[in-house]
Amino acid sequence: MRTPSKSDSKTKRQSSDSKSRYVQGICFVLFYFVAFGYPPLKVASILTPTWSPGTLVLLVLWVGPAAGWLIYQRWRNSFTRAVLRFTYTWLGIAFLSLSIIVIWEPVQWLAVMRGGDTGGVLIVVLSGLILYALLNAFRLRIRRVRINAPGLEAPMRAVLLSDVHIGSRSGRFLARVVAKTNTCRPDVVFITGDLIDLREMPKSIYRPLSRLEAPAFFVIGNHERYIGADEVCERLRNVGLTVLRNEVAHWNGLQLIGIDDAEAREQVRRVLGGVTIARQAFTVLLYHRPDGLEAAAEQGVNLMLCGHTHNGQIMPFNYLVRRVFPRISGRYEVHGTELYVSPGTGTWGPLLRLGSFNEITELQLMPPKHA
Repeated sequence: MRTPSKSDSKTKRQSSDSKSRYVQGICFVLFYFVAFGYPPLKVASILTPTWSPGTLVLLVLWVGPAAGWLIYQRWRNSFTRAVLRFTYTWLGIAFLSLSIIVIWEPVQWLAVMRGGDTGGVLIVVLSGLILYALLNAFRLRIRRVRINAPGLEAPMRAVLLSDVHIGSRSGRFLARVVAKTNTCRPDVVFITGDLIDLREMPKSIYRPLSRLEAPAFFVIGNHERYIGADEVCERLRNVGLTVLRNEVAHWNGLQLIGIDDAEAREQVRRVLGGVTIARQAFTVLLYHRPDGLEAAAEQGVNLMLCGHTHNGQIMPFNYLVRRVFPRISGRYEVHGTELYVSPGTGTWGPLLRLGSFNEITELQLMPPKHA
């Protein structure tokens, strides 16, 4: 009997990976056509039952979103960025509408069986949710969180910003974030990644950051990695931010550790194992994604600050995000180390927020004698 060789195993793995990608591709194409076609056609059929969509309408529904993305890839300027934002927002509206219609369909079927019709209810609910989600995407909420800070001599006010996503959001939005941050009168600002999410952004887009009225420390997120972290970090340094990349800094009694974002779940443990940490200082760890809390606790970190999850951004997407990141938003604690996960200061992709808020987090660091 022939013993399977390593080459046989490799061939089987490649075949399995190929089939998996094939299935994923089919699922994506099916979802694309359903998400961008079914919701608007269903709504149109309720509003005008006698109307029948033509080929041009179907082409706009199905080709339009892909065309918006391709236009931006070909001509990257302020106009095409606006086109891309519209495209992403339409994607979000389609996803939200599909989620509601899937729930509505069996209700409508039961209503029809009893001689009724709930089409009007669907239109009202969808219109209300979409309008609220659009308006909510532009609100900025300040949340104040009190943190015990052993090792500090005096109380300190810090502001946490995360996932502002300039590119998906405009420079005007960044200016609003900076102005709102300054109203908190912070001693220090922490920015935990995904500040910029598109390539070839003009240097002027970074300018509002120079108006921060407190020292600011920044760590990269996954989107900075995607678009070129080195260039982004250099531009941020030019407007006055301190960039921490797998290193330790000391500022005004705080020990700050900044770690580069990485897909590997062991990134925090790996980097912390290679830096020197003064155990007596109040230590703040800045890392983009809420992974590695246990490793941080083992190293005596007092406070870990993260983002990345957006708290799902658009319901019901939060249920999927929670499966990947159980610590999805707010406060958590392991062995005396506290974690705060920002729901995001901005939005990625669609200009929609449903079931979550854009948050500027004011952290009130209180020594024991002031607690």
